[in-house]
Amino acid sequence: MSSAKTKGKKVPDFNNFRPKAVFTGILFLLLSVLLAGSLPAKPAKIKAYSDVSPRTCMSLKEMSSRYGFSSFGVKGKQITMQTRFNTFSMKGDSRRAEFNKIAVWLSAPIARQWGSWHIRQVDIDRTIWPLLNPDKALASEEYQIVVLDPGHGGSDRGAQSRGGLDEKTLTLELARNVRRILLQYRIDARLTRNSDRPLQLDERVAIANRWKSSLFISIHLNAAGSSIPAGIETYILPPAGYPSTSGGKTDICDPGVYAGNKHDRANMVLGYLIQKSMLKYAGGEDRGVRRARFVVLKNIACPAALLECGFLSNRSEAAKFEKAGHRDKVSRGIAEGIIAYLNAVKRARQIKP
Repeated sequence: MSSAKTKGKKVPDFNNFRPKAVFTGILFLLLSVLLAGSLPAKPAKIKAYSDVSPRTCMSLKEMSSRYGFSSFGVKGKQITMQTRFNTFSMKGDSRRAEFNKIAVWLSAPIARQWGSWHIRQVDIDRTIWPLLNPDKALASEEYQIVVLDPGHGGSDRGAQSRGGLDEKTLTLELARNVRRILLQYRIDARLTRNSDRPLQLDERVAIANRWKSSLFISIHLNAAGSSIPAGIETYILPPAGYPSTSGGKTDICDPGVYAGNKHDRANMVLGYLIQKSMLKYAGGEDRGVRRARFVVLKNIACPAALLECGFLSNRSEAAKFEKAGHRDKVSRGIAEGIIAYLNAVKRARQIKP
């Protein structure tokens, strides 16, 4: 019997057993072990969040040299890199970074590997590089139509303050104010809803895609289980396979590439410019440019951001939104951030702003 199958497994053919081949294999194995001790070990890649494929990384020192930073400093876990006009600061074992003092959340933490701090290539490609090179990041984007999306509406009141403020009412007012400012600059700005009516998330996306929007901004107010959280957040879509910054684990393993991921680099520039502008005009705590797979960010066919303009669950911030002056400041901040982005697109496309 040359061979047989037992419960689906092959039985070796001992008639063809070759001692010389076995000896050769053992000798090769011993040589490999001996040689391995004299060769440098191949560094292992940093383990990603539920990776669907291997991820590469780069030391921050090497990145600093490659991407034109003129200075690089490390003090404990604090890392700072500077060009002539820009400063990036990061903290080891953290996803939170700052670009020119505006908080920006990375896709993965800065990790200690092989004696130095490393950053994921995805964060170089979709966070660092776009902010340093907005002209290149925006070269293929459009600037003709801005769609403003007031969150909630109808029976969906959204977040509510103790003083009786409704998110759905505030977002509509803010969107109308932003639109009015943009129209003054002859920017074609449209609203997904211009009244207190319900609108499903998919409908909002469908409206913007039907209008072939160049930019989509969804406006919201925040709420938390406690009255302590406060501040401004701007959300953009995470790169495929990386988690949101919401703290949940529901999308950690999501390898899906959505329509919005086509604009990952433009989203980063957009998020940064609007977060910066809102903080400039309205003030408040900088909670940063964050990442989440909200429906309106996943399925949109243009650069998009979802804004959380403040916490109605925080008494101090809710009191601010009771005043028309503060609502005007928030509106101006959103509008100026949009204008800054559109002008950056025009410069990238070598069109006079």
